[in-house]
Amino acid sequence: MDRMGFSLAKQDRYTRPAFKTPEGSTQVNDRPRLLWVWLTLLVAASLAVRLAAWAYWGTGTIESEGAEYAKIAENLRNGIGFVGLVFPGPAINFSPLFPLLIAGTSFVTHDYEVAGRLVALALGTLLPLLVFGIASHLFNRRVGFIAAMLTLLNPLLVHLSFMVYSEGPYATLFLFAIYIVVRALEDSSIRLWLFVGAAFGFCYLLRAEASAAFAIAVLFCITSTEGSLTVRCKRAASAVLVFLVLALPEVIFLYRSTGKVMLEAKSKILTIYTGERILAAERHPGQDYESASGLTEVPSPEPNVEGGYPEQWEGKWAFYGIDAHLNGTGSAMRPFVQVVRETRVTLKGLIPLLKKGIRQNVPGLFRNLSAGWLGSPLLPALALLGAFRRPWKGRQAPLRLFVLLVAAAPVLATLFVLLADARYYFVFIPLLSIWAANGVYEVGMWAKASSQAARWNLLASPSISQFLVPGFLILAMTISPLKEVATQYEFSDSAPPVRVDREVGLWIGRQQDRAVRIMDLSLPLTYHAGAQLHLYFPYCSGELALRYLDAVQADYIVLRREQKFTKYYEDWIVNGIPDHRAELIQLPPLPGADKFVIYRWRHDR
Repeated sequence: MDRMGFSLAKQDRYTRPAFKTPEGSTQVNDRPRLLWVWLTLLVAASLAVRLAAWAYWGTGTIESEGAEYAKIAENLRNGIGFVGLVFPGPAINFSPLFPLLIAGTSFVTHDYEVAGRLVALALGTLLPLLVFGIASHLFNRRVGFIAAMLTLLNPLLVHLSFMVYSEGPYATLFLFAIYIVVRALEDSSIRLWLFVGAAFGFCYLLRAEASAAFAIAVLFCITSTEGSLTVRCKRAASAVLVFLVLALPEVIFLYRSTGKVMLEAKSKILTIYTGERILAAERHPGQDYESASGLTEVPSPEPNVEGGYPEQWEGKWAFYGIDAHLNGTGSAMRPFVQVVRETRVTLKGLIPLLKKGIRQNVPGLFRNLSAGWLGSPLLPALALLGAFRRPWKGRQAPLRLFVLLVAAAPVLATLFVLLADARYYFVFIPLLSIWAANGVYEVGMWAKASSQAARWNLLASPSISQFLVPGFLILAMTISPLKEVATQYEFSDSAPPVRVDREVGLWIGRQQDRAVRIMDLSLPLTYHAGAQLHLYFPYCSGELALRYLDAVQADYIVLRREQKFTKYYEDWIVNGIPDHRAELIQLPPLPGADKFVIYRWRHDR
């Protein structure tokens, strides 16, 4: 059997033995063909569950981030380049693999949104298989099947399988890379470590934070594999070489765009530039001050109706601020290439960001780990039990320690981000499921041993301890997060109730024979209108906002009655835009369209 495949015919000699019959022969592990049948059924069940969930929950509009991915894919196919909706320049804040997969799939679907959902579906379907592989090597095959079932049925992972988010596909590629490392740590060879470099190279092309986990894998290659130091370094070097070969095109693209050699640009935009602006706003509340990048002075925040300053104005100013000359100063108001070129990373600048991030995000980490959508309290509690119930012995130790450490890498990255998002923690679910599966197994073994000691023969039977008890816990972990997952904003913002955003966008797209520029607080409507460019509302005074509308040549201004952004935004909803160039348009009688107030901006008046 190929060394890169699942070693299905052999039980890992370093783990506990599989369940045995009274005669002592293993029931499943000595039957590789039967095991392949079970794994095929596992993948088929995974696909069926995800298709059924897609049909049941449905989607209303493309996700905000998905709109950017889909537009990049469309522009790639049309020869425009790696360009999204928000700025005319290169979309250097996005990694290339997901848009490329969408572009390739669109040759079949002829629809970029559907292509994005199918890419997520295909990769999400394979996730339980990879979880099975990792858990089988860390523990045993029975734990592997429990872990696979937890991943197959988890509501959040099921949702991600038909959403145009990169987190779902990334989880699958990331778990695949972890599986290859686990295999390579068990049976090291240059060939396996070449595959490690390739696996993490593709992960990096999907989300750049995979490079941190790859660094941990290289460290384990040097310290935890057999052979002399020279041999271990050769293995590590082979993995690094393949990784760099795959990463090189992206590095060259970033260098040509920004003039800087780097693995990714997103951290400079969202972490450094935006973070420094948030800190600057906190130091000078309500005052005029220079932006963190040294641009000209910007207006102080506009007071709200009560005379105080709007809630979270620091973040709004950091993202959407403009200066008195109508130049964008917020990170969402400037071309990302320009932001990266002008942003310098210094140790002196990182220390305040780290201090603020630790104060803010460490409590946030515990909130997310105890959140209902993650499956708390059962999933984290059983994961702790599964990780530390028994001592790690022999070759188990480096394997389990590696899987534990790569889960910590995303946590460290979030400590620098001042505007954290629950999506940063989605990848924890399949990782926790591996440990939780062993926790479920241990509970079953405890139930069996306790029943035997108490002479409760019925409860001591294998059908109870090894099937009924784990089945009950799997069912509980599947049902408990259902409600909170469905209401999580990452999913509710694109659910069927917001389908009107799609319909209004399509209606706007039919009103003209050219690509337009639309100003809105979110991207989906702009995407469905087939717009050329999405414009965010500026965070500034009303007078400055009117001048900005003309400067950026907006064609449509989309106001949402339920949203609060600035005082001028609320005034425009109630009293209209105070400019003769703004023409209120009458929307068709679509269900839910009354939440919009939309103006056409006439440039020729």
